[in-house]
Amino acid sequence: MLAPAGDAASMRAAVRAGADAVYFGLQGFNARARATNFDAGALTDTMRELHAHGVRGYVTLNTLVFDAELPALEAAVRACAAAGVDAVIVQDLGVARLVHELAPDLPIHASTQMTCTDAAGVELARDAGAARVILARELSVDDIAAIRRQSDVELEVFVHGALCISYSGQCLTSEAIGGRSANRGACAQACRLPYELVVDGELRDLGEHAYLLSPEDLEASAIVPRLVELGVTSLKIEGRLKGPEYVAATTALYRSAIDGAVDESQRKAALQTFTRGSGPGFLAGVDHQRLVEGRACDHRGLLAGIVERLEHVGGREWLLVRDTGDVARGDGVLVEGGWAGEGEIGGRVWEVETAGEGALRLWLGPDKRLGEIPTGRRLFKTSDPRVLGEVSAHVEREPARVPIDVTLSGRAGEPFTLSATSARGHAASVTADAPVERARTAPTTRDVLEDKLGKLGETPFTLASLTVDLPGGAMIPMSSLNRARRALTDALAASTHQRRPTTGATHASLLAAAVPPDRTPPAPGLFVLCRTEEQAHAAVDAGADGVILDFLALTGTGAALRSLRARPQPVHVTVAPPRIRKPGEEKIDRYLLDLAPDAFLVRSLGALREAATSKVPCVGDFSLNVTNRITASEVLARGLSAFTPSFDLDAAQLAALCASPFGPWAEVVVHHPMPLFHMEHCVIAALLSDGRDHRTCGRPCDSHRVSLRDRAGMEHPVEADVGCRNTVFHAAAQSAASVVPTLRSSGVRRFRIELVRETAADVGRVVGAYRALLEDRLGAPELRRTLQTEGGYGVVSGSLRVLSPPSW
Repeated sequence: MLAPAGDAASMRAAVRAGADAVYFGLQGFNARARATNFDAGALTDTMRELHAHGVRGYVTLNTLVFDAELPALEAAVRACAAAGVDAVIVQDLGVARLVHELAPDLPIHASTQMTCTDAAGVELARDAGAARVILARELSVDDIAAIRRQSDVELEVFVHGALCISYSGQCLTSEAIGGRSANRGACAQACRLPYELVVDGELRDLGEHAYLLSPEDLEASAIVPRLVELGVTSLKIEGRLKGPEYVAATTALYRSAIDGAVDESQRKAALQTFTRGSGPGFLAGVDHQRLVEGRACDHRGLLAGIVERLEHVGGREWLLVRDTGDVARGDGVLVEGGWAGEGEIGGRVWEVETAGEGALRLWLGPDKRLGEIPTGRRLFKTSDPRVLGEVSAHVEREPARVPIDVTLSGRAGEPFTLSATSARGHAASVTADAPVERARTAPTTRDVLEDKLGKLGETPFTLASLTVDLPGGAMIPMSSLNRARRALTDALAASTHQRRPTTGATHASLLAAAVPPDRTPPAPGLFVLCRTEEQAHAAVDAGADGVILDFLALTGTGAALRSLRARPQPVHVTVAPPRIRKPGEEKIDRYLLDLAPDAFLVRSLGALREAATSKVPCVGDFSLNVTNRITASEVLARGLSAFTPSFDLDAAQLAALCASPFGPWAEVVVHHPMPLFHMEHCVIAALLSDGRDHRTCGRPCDSHRVSLRDRAGMEHPVEADVGCRNTVFHAAAQSAASVVPTLRSSGVRRFRIELVRETAADVGRVVGAYRALLEDRLGAPELRRTLQTEGGYGVVSGSLRVLSPPSW
């Protein structure tokens, strides 16, 4: 049972509610930069306190890291080792390498940000040093079972909390739009904003459904027995930005679920602290009709009834509510609004009156003007002071304690010994300061010993059993017994904590060792990623040195490859699989490789693990998240002929990475509509059909062109791949034209253009412009003006803008 701790109060709540472990971040290098987080200087004290309570502590180092940050990262890893941290959670393959080299005994857990979705990906994480893998939240119980059958690596699964609409580690929306990278702990939650649906160029009326990318929260307490049966090692609660009441209630719920004793009141208490609506997420399988209701983006609490009408009684405006749950004075309530919450009304209940069977009148106080509320609006109870009070009181009154088995032994005339073993496997022993005496009157009874040794006060322990090995008629001095008991609990608490050794390796030595492979760099060229055969031929006609066939539905890939091979001049053809690979989907990769392409685009960790044995040259895509030289060395060492730098790099960072010896091995994307969200949820099926999955949706994606319009009026294309996963692309293409001269001077020789819905004419203009740029016939400013004036093709700087660095 792994609980979140965004601050000290939440950590205390998790410990007292029965967590086996907590995860928390330091101030820097963690995926919740907005949490209060913890000071590295006090980390030893934090870990001692956790260990004294028998609770493990995992530190999140789960962000992508740049070369300039490696000294600070090294200091953080050494602090974790010195403090006795039980594991670090990492996303970056280079960070995993650094941790392993600096502190070999410090366990590594692969973050869900690593996007492990199949057994090969899990094994790749193990190869990188991970003892445990936190699986992607988009996996079903059946998917988890399939991974479990093929790998014995420890698995961790999210069971409660907020769900991202995009695969963790693959969301670039905040980075592209506002320079706040989700891979760097600064997600701006663009998925919680309102969007409008555009179908075939026309705005589609969805009524009051505005939050088209805001999923309901995960609540999987009912599925816990199955996860336990599968051998899942750890169940994880999301919520480092939540308060201690949430942490206490959810931890208590899943503690009970693991122990097989959940009741409905616990579940309701957990949801009352925070929920946007809740369900099993993807654990029960894909359900496009349920995951995103579209009516809410934030906490709503529990459904409390349906508003029937307003009534004016006694000079007051009352809400007449039917089918009510438990609503009382002091509760917070919310009447849902219309599109994007327009007209919603919330407040505290001042008075409650019965209005017939199944109905209540609620008065929200003299300052609340209700106005017009349409009949049928739902009423939610957003807060319940009684529940919150009960949650807090319970963990204070009955905190979880570690059971200990105590043995008292001794011989007459010799100091007695107290020893204990905890349920967590820790042990300690102390020798008393007084001898065992022969009783002058009555000997010390077992009941007396149990009473005295059971008085463990504010210690984290509780007496589970007592074994007494004393001669008959023995008497134990009570004052000495009390002192020995206190010494025993102190020793037991101390025995749980140990620092981890570090080596002489440094970030500098790792950087020095991070060199490209000893082989010839890949051939230079301008490569164009195409979604249609028409685009591919237009790209070649305009001067592309090669094309990448990324036909999202796969249909026509073989025919396109054959038609390109039939051209008078040979065309270098790379094929691209889907970005996500779940259990059983390895067959897609095999199908594409059987086409005998000139190269294969590696997009997942599972495919990366197989690259070393591939007979086809492999190029790593941006989804591998390479942001530093150590990570570049890691992926190239696994058989890649080239890698694509991460889109989390700004212009200066991209130039710095490519100025290293890795420049000739980099394939830099210089023009593309940024892939913003990459998600298991299908917006198209959800909104244009009644189908829950690909078997029942009728495939509206085959007959309609869909986009999402944001608040600024930009229309972002939505495309579905062969696995029915959606990618939302930015409405305007991002251009790295201004960085190209610097990249070329650094030795970069491979450049890529990525297309989405461009026509053949668009392709000709774009490819022709970049061909001219690479041949010094056109400058970057002229290129941007050319693309914007010829056909109005929008171009933005996107994630390449240079912002102020974080103060870590």
